[in-house]
Amino acid sequence: MIDRFDEIIEKFLAPLDEVEFPIRDSIYFLRKDGCFVFSHGYYHPTPGHFIGKIIYYPTADGESDIWGRRYQAMHKTWIDGRHRAIPNDAQIERHYQIDPSLVRSRPRPLVADYTIEFPLADFVGWFPPRKSLRLTMEMYPQIKKWALATAELVNFPLEKMGVTGSLAYGKIEEQDMDFDVLFRGTLEESRGVLSRLYRLAREPERKVFEFGKLWPMRIFHQDYLLCPFFVYEKPAEAPLCEAEIELVEPEVEGTAVIADDTHNAFLPIFLGLDRVEIAGRERPGLALVCYDGSIRGEYRRGERIRFKGRLLKIRTPARGEFEAVAVDISFDLDKIEEIGE
Repeated sequence: MIDRFDEIIEKFLAPLDEVEFPIRDSIYFLRKDGCFVFSHGYYHPTPGHFIGKIIYYPTADGESDIWGRRYQAMHKTWIDGRHRAIPNDAQIERHYQIDPSLVRSRPRPLVADYTIEFPLADFVGWFPPRKSLRLTMEMYPQIKKWALATAELVNFPLEKMGVTGSLAYGKIEEQDMDFDVLFRGTLEESRGVLSRLYRLAREPERKVFEFGKLWPMRIFHQDYLLCPFFVYEKPAEAPLCEAEIELVEPEVEGTAVIADDTHNAFLPIFLGLDRVEIAGRERPGLALVCYDGSIRGEYRRGERIRFKGRLLKIRTPARGEFEAVAVDISFDLDKIEEIGE
């Protein structure tokens, strides 16, 4: 097979001096060692670094082909002909196995334990989502068709859409028909798209069951699976943008009612809480933060929840000082009941 890697990647890759700050969520970066790394959220506490995860790493026996080179996915694998999700803790351990230097790097962020802090100096460039959408629309008629259909379906401007996932570097996964579309809008615009997706996801023929769960925002449309990602057009709207964070208690458990789900579809998930109880005591004014993207859009206002995580004190220019529980993984957050709005 002809190695087209350099030829294709050069078209999609942008130099680091063009990257936007603060770095936004869901952006693909290419490391000097060939790893594809995915940015997480808007909280990047160390200048010259960003937090994220390796998504694909090069290896001779990898399950995936990326333009003539073998890669292995960090987040999923094929078992008995089906994709299976790899747990977050196993993903992080694999990071340390393929790159032992990460063990000696800075501690993992307090608010996002299943992520890694990467120095930008280790990268050769990044993949701007809107550029990648434009290029893939030129390369593949089906992507152009999907993009136009999606923009019409959710009433969102095409020029404010982008792509992530393998489409970020121009690769269509042959085994599935996912369209990983990124909506970059104001908070109001994003909530409008989310409301439409919620309504559409109630239709039986559109429901998506994958990795053992029903996805609240993903839907089938025409001949493809629409996988939405939401990015703040105005970074100041991101609850943890420019945050200062300190640990209050390393482990707490409690219950609460979700009072504000404005940011439930973004990463990190950020929920305003009411009627909070921790160890039998009320804790008013608490928020919840979760960097597990598998539950984006899942928790909504009025639901009563049970959580386990670490208690943090957070300060931001927009919100001032507040306390929040950081939940690392979906297994530490579940619904007790739906109370209604």
